Amino acid sequence: MDATQHPATPASGPNHGHRSASRRSLGISLALITGYMVVEVIGGLVSGSLALLADAGHMLTDAAAIGLALLAIWIAGRPASIEQTFGYHRTEVLAAMLNALSLWLIAAWIFFEAARRFGDSPEVDGALMLGVGAAGLLVNLTAAWVLHRSAEESLNVEGAFRHVIADLLGSVAVVAAGVLVLSFGWDIADPIFGIVIGVLILASSFRLLWKVVHVLMEGTPAHLDLHQLCQRLEELEGVTGVHDIHAWSITTGYDALSAHVTADSAVMNDPNPVLQRLRDIASSEFGIAHVTIQLEDSMDGCAEDHHIEHPVVYTSGPARGS
Repeated sequence: MDATQHPATPASGPNHGHRSASRRSLGISLALITGYMVVEVIGGLVSGSLALLADAGHMLTDAAAIGLALLAIWIAGRPASIEQTFGYHRTEVLAAMLNALSLWLIAAWIFFEAARRFGDSPEVDGALMLGVGAAGLLVNLTAAWVLHRSAEESLNVEGAFRHVIADLLGSVAVVAAGVLVLSFGWDIADPIFGIVIGVLILASSFRLLWKVVHVLMEGTPAHLDLHQLCQRLEELEGVTGVHDIHAWSITTGYDALSAHVTADSAVMNDPNPVLQRLRDIASSEFGIAHVTIQLEDSMDGCAEDHHIEHPVVYTSGPARGS
C-alpha cells in the first residue's frame, strides 16, 4: 500500500529586504527625474525650445514607468487570499511587461520623428542641445546608478531601469548631436543618432520582455539546475528516483517546486525524516521558497504523463533515476 505525503513550505514570498531596497531606489530615482522634468518644462516654456519640451515628455514616460513599478510593489505586498493563493506577486512581472511594451512605443515614435526630420530637417540650436543633454545625462546616470543593484534582483525594477537607460542613451545622443551641430553645422546628426538609440532601445526591451514571457510561461528559473537538483535528491539514502518535477517562478526571487519522489519500503515506514531532508535540500541549497513533494513507493498509477529526463545517479547500490 502506497504512503503519500504532501509537505510544502509556506508561501513566504520574495525577500522583503530586496523589496524595501527596490522601493527606496525607485523613490530616489522618481524624485530625481521628476525634479529635472519640471526644470525642463520651465526652461522650454521660457526659451520657446521644442527640444526641451520634447525631452521633458520623454522624462515624463520615465516617471510614469517608475511610478508603475512602485504601484506594483505596493500591490504585490498585499496578503494572499482564497482567490489569490500565491498573493499578488505576479503584479510586478506584469508591470515589467507593460514597461517593456511602452519602450517599443517610444522607439516607434523615435523612428517616426527621425524619418520626418530626414525629409525636412529643422534648424537646431546646438548649444541648447548640448547643455540640456549634458544636464540630462548627469541626472540619468545618477538614477541608473541608484536603480542598478535592485534591477538585478527584480524584473519590476529592471523595467523601470531600462526606461532610465533609454533616456540616458537619448541624452548621450543629444550631447553627441549637439557637438556635431556646433562644430560642423550637421543638423542631420540629430535624426541619425535618434535611429541608433531607437534600435538600442528595442534590443534592450526585447531582452526584458523575453524574461517576462519566460516567467509567465512558468519556465524553469534560469539560475536553477534541475538536473543537479534531481541528483542531490536521489543521493539520499532510501530514495530511488525523482519524476514529475516542475519548477517555476511566481516573481523574481520567489521560486516554486513540485516533485514526486519514490523511496524504498524502509523510508515509507517512517517518511518524515526523508521528507524534511528533501525539503531542506530544495530550499537551503537551491533557494526555492515554495516546495511541495509527494512521496511514493513506486511510479505505478502515477497520473502525470510527462517525466523530465535527467542523468542517472550511480551509487554502490542499485542504479536510480527517472
